[in-house]
Amino acid sequence: MAFDVTLFHAINNLSAKSDSLDALGIFAAVFLLPMLGVLLILAAFTIKRFKEEHWYELPLRAFVAGAAAYAIKFVVGALVARPRPFVSFTEIQNLIDMETAYNSFPSGHASIAFAFAFIVYKADRDWGIAFLILAALVSLGRVFVGVHYPLDIIGGAVVGWFAAWIVNKLERVQWSKLERAMRVR
Repeated sequence: MAFDVTLFHAINNLSAKSDSLDALGIFAAVFLLPMLGVLLILAAFTIKRFKEEHWYELPLRAFVAGAAAYAIKFVVGALVARPRPFVSFTEIQNLIDMETAYNSFPSGHASIAFAFAFIVYKADRDWGIAFLILAALVSLGRVFVGVHYPLDIIGGAVVGWFAAWIVNKLERVQWSKLERAMRVR
């Protein structure tokens, strides 16, 4: 845990030194995750497998994985109840307001972002790498603004991977049934 705190301070100490860097950090921490949802739709229209009539399948899978990741995050968070860095260390730079002081582990933003990324990676390697980079930027932003430790991010990435894995396993069985149910007759 000492390394976790040391790495947190190394990243967070970069904040509140440059308005431009702070703006980028806040953008990554707060606004980049919703933008991934829009990018999912763009990715779905450009990935050959989804281009034509099944464009909705990739965003649907990603959102199901994201919802599963968020649910898992709440269960794990209730069991761990780790305080956020701004609760443990009053001297840190906290650039955004948070409603909850606890449930820092795992990061919900990282869980959802990595769930999206791993779903996209399974569909298309190039888009998947781009999404993994964006998920890492969301996660780095959360540490930069002072609301998560690096281990919270790693935990979130694992939760996101697990949720994506579950959705991909269910793919073989359930997606064809879901598609039939969604088809307009």
